[in-house]
Amino acid sequence: MRRRSYYKKSNAGRIIILLLIAAAVTFGTWYRGLFNSGFDADYLVENSRLKRAGFETNVEELVSRKGIKAYYMEERTNPIISVYFLFQKAGASFDQRGKEGLAHVTAALMTEGAGDLDSREFKEILEDKAISISFAADDDDVSGSLLTLKENQKEAFELLRTVLTEPRFDSKKTELVKQQMLAVLERQKEYPDSVLEQLWRQEIFGAHPYGRNSLGRAEDIVRINRDVLQRRVRESLTKDRLIVGIAGDISKQEALKMLDRVFGALPEKGKKTANEDAKAHFDGREKVIPRDLAQDIAIFAAEGTARNNPDFYPLYIANQIFGGQGLTSRLSLAAREDEALTYGIYSYLSLKDDAALIRGGFSATPDKFARVKEIVGREWQRMAEEGVSDEEVEAAKKYLTASYNLRFASIANISAILAAMQREKLGIDFLQKRNSYVEAVTTEQVNEAAKKYFGAGQPVWVSLGK
Repeated sequence: MRRRSYYKKSNAGRIIILLLIAAAVTFGTWYRGLFNSGFDADYLVENSRLKRAGFETNVEELVSRKGIKAYYMEERTNPIISVYFLFQKAGASFDQRGKEGLAHVTAALMTEGAGDLDSREFKEILEDKAISISFAADDDDVSGSLLTLKENQKEAFELLRTVLTEPRFDSKKTELVKQQMLAVLERQKEYPDSVLEQLWRQEIFGAHPYGRNSLGRAEDIVRINRDVLQRRVRESLTKDRLIVGIAGDISKQEALKMLDRVFGALPEKGKKTANEDAKAHFDGREKVIPRDLAQDIAIFAAEGTARNNPDFYPLYIANQIFGGQGLTSRLSLAAREDEALTYGIYSYLSLKDDAALIRGGFSATPDKFARVKEIVGREWQRMAEEGVSDEEVEAAKKYLTASYNLRFASIANISAILAAMQREKLGIDFLQKRNSYVEAVTTEQVNEAAKKYFGAGQPVWVSLGK
């Protein structure tokens, strides 16, 4: 569960707020352009101020005196520094039996006081200095981020160092966060999307840790205490799991000093952890959970491919044509534009460490649900048997190359991308080469991937509704 730090309206805070508003206005113009009168990829590229930011700016690998590595991009347009970091194999799927929920509780408590600063004092400094520090856990990793004005970098780095090495885990705050987590678990039962997500996890992943509720179990959460939290930090927030991305108004020497200052005191090695691959069987089975809802909802999934597999880009393009972003995918055109059966239908490539999937879903009123499901099945089969056209491939490639530049709309996004490049072993020149990887894919390769993955087996369905 991600925690946020909020800003007071100090002068520094106003600067960041104004910068964020300006970025939002610019992004909003592009976003509206995607949907008004259709998507025009050429227009987007030619009129984007960031159209070459991802390709001209070099990324450097830094190695500090203490051997800590990071990808680094200097960007001095605005006086802002962003640091994104993650600890691999520290996420919720590595919570031991009897301690499910520990990853999320730990992440939620990391900014509730550190060192000599209690929670109130810590947050007052964040607000006064317009510093944001946050932590989050997903199935595979624990991640964190720092965003600060250049002028406050010294205080920001010191706060982050203290958080990582001296989290307080005060008993009152621990109990409060645990109660909040228990309340979230209860609220999950009230929201159809949350109910469906948990049922889908169980159906697809079974006994694998991905099949559990990543937020944990109530009976385990109530037993979490300070000793358990401290042990989790010592064993999982360690140098051998650490990946760092740095972007913004910071020199190379400042970045190197920061790496040693902030991360240098972390334990060298963590407790060995590993999960087996999630072995899912895609045989077209369906699980329907009766529920009286205004909108029935469904998730479908089939086997996908890993990020570093040669099939990734061909399947990436195939999925974009099938049910990807925008309103021109086959699913969107057939179910939304042609027959007005649903407001939302989608598919995407879901990439977890132990499971790669083609995942999709939709919602529809009960009287239209069966028809939408029929369309998904028809289009799925069509992908496998007929493949795609040259025109569809070119349109998908234009979208994927042009819209990629939107990811560079903020310094925070850039530092996160730099960390992801390392995690997925994409290479330090990935930003320069990424679009060429997309553009190099041929229609023949897309059709081979479509036949292989859409034809390998029927997707598993989990539905909630009438």
